[in-house]
Amino acid sequence: MRVLRAAAVGAALLVSTAIGAQGSGGVAPKRHVNASRSATPAAKPAPATAPAAESPDVQVNEFMSYNAAATTIKLKLNSAHGSNNGGMNFNGGFSGNETITVPVGWSVSWAFTNEDAIPHSAIVLPNVMPFPAQPQDPAIPRAYTNDVTAGLATGKTDATTFKAQPAGQYVIACGVPGHAPSGMWIHFDVSANAKVPAYATK
Repeated sequence: MRVLRAAAVGAALLVSTAIGAQGSGGVAPKRHVNASRSATPAAKPAPATAPAAESPDVQVNEFMSYNAAATTIKLKLNSAHGSNNGGMNFNGGFSGNETITVPVGWSVSWAFTNEDAIPHSAIVLPNVMPFPAQPQDPAIPRAYTNDVTAGLATGKTDATTFKAQPAGQYVIACGVPGHAPSGMWIHFDVSANAKVPAYATK
């Protein structure tokens, strides 16, 4: 009796092991999808947005351009530009017959060129007459060329960048003694009301 029971238990174990190895119904088990892989293809990344177009410079005239978005002004300042006032002029303007107006706080970059046979310079001074015989300090920091009193020789250039502040009425004058009183100056107004720069000639 014990022999029969042992044989029956042994046979049952063999059948159970065989079925477990085969899977349900003896069919090979399905392959499981690896959990680390996505079942659906990965979505393509959204295209990067195009960079915003830069604001173009606005050309006021041959001497001035500006960029409103950047609040910057480029100014060409040529001494003795033509024969007006015997060459004692900036961009042809003299004795205040030209006015450059800039909004307060904007950055001004000027490029100075001496086109005359004698030395000239440029400096921003208060609009107060009479002009000093030998101007030393600009009314706006950095608003002057090198060698203000001696001037720059023929064909020499200089460049400077400064913040147009505080608001007020100024002049751009030649710092070489005697030149500003001879009419070598134009108006330079820093305006709290102006939205964009302007360059006017009387």
